[in-house]
Amino acid sequence: MARHSTRPRFEPRNETDLLRAAKKALPEEFSNPERLGCPEASTLEAIAERHLSVPDIDDLVDHIATCSQCFAAYSAYRNAYCSRRNRRRVGALMAVLAVMLTGWYLGRRVLSPLRHNPEQIAEVAPLTAVLDFHNRTSERSAQAPLPAPQETPHLRRSFLNLQIMLPLGTDEGQYSVQIRNNAGGVAAQSIGTAKWDGTTETLSARVDLRTAEPGQYTLAVRKGTSSWHQYSVFLDEK
Repeated sequence: MARHSTRPRFEPRNETDLLRAAKKALPEEFSNPERLGCPEASTLEAIAERHLSVPDIDDLVDHIATCSQCFAAYSAYRNAYCSRRNRRRVGALMAVLAVMLTGWYLGRRVLSPLRHNPEQIAEVAPLTAVLDFHNRTSERSAQAPLPAPQETPHLRRSFLNLQIMLPLGTDEGQYSVQIRNNAGGVAAQSIGTAKWDGTTETLSARVDLRTAEPGQYTLAVRKGTSSWHQYSVFLDEK
């Protein structure tokens, strides 16, 4: 039998639906000890590791959302995958540091003392602001997003350390972050990193909104050259 050239993908909104449904009920309400209709462990692991080539995605999401055993297995696979990737990153960082220290001890790099300006510039400590979008979907066009039924989160006109909880299924890595006004202009922008913390993908980024006017804005995020994910936010006076 010929294989199809195109494969359905497990979109973030699918996994968002899964998490929303799973959190609305206690695990015992969806107990399935006989494992009736459960997908194979390799299928759950492939989803957790973002190998999104699984057929019948919609049916699979519906099953995991109503099977506590499958949901627990998915979470375990996701946590294990993130732990392995973090260990690889730490190993690579240690290797780079070892090379740098070796070069320094061998005198291959001449380090000259830096001259500091005697006038110190005071740094403003950023305020932490949490934006929870893990159970929401977003617009992916260049246009401003349509009003969402959920309450629009508010931000202060300050130097902010944003902690953005992205929809489950969003991949880890470096993201571009923009705060756009209603005319589409960019009021502030930054680069942040999204990491899995065991329950959600959280994007951390610092943005300076001290000079922005209060009012309605759009928070836009994207990884690399992918489509922008947009969410409505409101900037308060203070």
